[in-house]
Amino acid sequence: MTTWWNAVSGGAFYTRWSAAVSLLVAGVFSVPSVGGAGIEAYLRGATVAVLGWSVLAAMVVPVAVAERRLASRPARGVVVLASLVVVATIRPAVNDAISSALFGIVPSGPASSRIATNLVTALALLSIVAVITSRHAAARAAAERLRAALVRVERAEARRQHVAAEARAALVAGIAALRRSRERMLAGPIDFDVVRTFSEDVRGLSHRIDRLLREHDAERDDERDDEMSEAGPASHERGPGLSMRLVAPPWFSVAPLYALACFPYAVAAGGVGVGLAGIAGGVVVDVIAGGAVRRWARPPRPVVFLLVWIAAGCAMSVVTYLFLPRIGVLGLVPVLAVPVVAVLVGLCRDALSRARTDERRAAAGLAEVAREAAEIDESAGPRRAIDVLHGRAQGACVVFAARVDERAPTPDEVDDFRCRTEAAFEEILESGDPERMPASESLDRLIEAWAPAVAVTQRIDDAVRLRLSDPDAAERVVSVVTEALVNAVKHSGARRARVVARVTGSGSLLLRVSSPGRLGPVPGRGLGTVGRRVYQDGDDVVLETVITLPSL
Repeated sequence: MTTWWNAVSGGAFYTRWSAAVSLLVAGVFSVPSVGGAGIEAYLRGATVAVLGWSVLAAMVVPVAVAERRLASRPARGVVVLASLVVVATIRPAVNDAISSALFGIVPSGPASSRIATNLVTALALLSIVAVITSRHAAARAAAERLRAALVRVERAEARRQHVAAEARAALVAGIAALRRSRERMLAGPIDFDVVRTFSEDVRGLSHRIDRLLREHDAERDDERDDEMSEAGPASHERGPGLSMRLVAPPWFSVAPLYALACFPYAVAAGGVGVGLAGIAGGVVVDVIAGGAVRRWARPPRPVVFLLVWIAAGCAMSVVTYLFLPRIGVLGLVPVLAVPVVAVLVGLCRDALSRARTDERRAAAGLAEVAREAAEIDESAGPRRAIDVLHGRAQGACVVFAARVDERAPTPDEVDDFRCRTEAAFEEILESGDPERMPASESLDRLIEAWAPAVAVTQRIDDAVRLRLSDPDAAERVVSVVTEALVNAVKHSGARRARVVARVTGSGSLLLRVSSPGRLGPVPGRGLGTVGRRVYQDGDDVVLETVITLPSL
């Protein structure tokens, strides 16, 4: 029921797809009886029905505009349902007027059964279309947001790797230059001033590397701010591009649905028993046809799919004539109606399935790239090089300068200076590869990796940070935050989230990640985090979990 209401009140009930389905139903299946039960009368009825649909569709256009402009979900739902009731109620009168004007014949049949048939048919078929198209649009929009976030995270990671490679190249060239400068210095007269000049060269290399890393950080922050300021709300509705792959419709969504739409007419023509018998026959036909399609007509076998449902339509026609033998040519409508409904529902179901698969693939890809970016620190080597240059290399210069301040150095002192600086240079060159982040820093690094896609504010208690030194606890926390940030991108274009972590009285970790957005009617299991709870809190989607932490 929640799924149906979300589709009715979601602001996109009336679309080009609902228009196409309603025209098909009105012009082929739900036609008035104009002057008998023969083929000529059916064609007159189809003509009247199509013209009547045009009049009613024009009346619905303002409603379609209104439902997109109304901010209140209940108001949208009321407007949509009221319009369906109005259209179903006045459709017989509209068709009667058109039929009288064109053919001088007033369609037969009690108005109450015609209105009831119209209402049941519209609610059933248009609701199915609305559910599928709204879910498809939501899945497509979520997948697009996830892919856009993936591009931003990958772009940031590529830039980070480029800067790390650039810093590495600068270190290799700079150390080669320092070695040459050192040997020239040691080959000539050595005093305090020449050693100080060499020390300045060492400091200059460390400053160049530090400036390179800082400029990258500043550029990253500026780009993130620009992207956040340019981010707008996601498109409310996107047309579902059908994949044209015929898959088995959901059980009881074809023949029983057709029988249900015909129920008011069957009751008026033969009584309640006839109407119920028609629904029961539809259930039996649907079970047989559905089983046959799932066994022999899996994609890509469109011909078998069509043949099965045409046979199902013929079976429904037999059921119709069995209980209403005087219905005339209208008894042949199921031969066309059932396969058309099957094709429509099958295509829509396939489009929805592919959109969901695309969404899951994009979510998994984004989570994987963000986790990989968080686990590896490309700048660890350059940052350690800065520390070594400032510490060991310049420290050796300070000691050597003090020794040569008042006298020439001894050969042993020269060798000691060369060995100390060479050891520092070798350490820098040997530690240039990316490194895995320590467990205690994994959460901060994860949030940093997500920064190009989601602006994260955090409130992490100091007690939590102490516990994150345990790799297992850190891994579980990172997994939950990763899933929550994927959901933040999936459910909203707002691109911001808040992470709160604290230690409870029992010593467990309470982790809560919230972000603006709307949950679907039945939240899925996401990336598979065990023990988490996902719920709607006002305008925010919240992922919350309690994690058992190791004792300190």
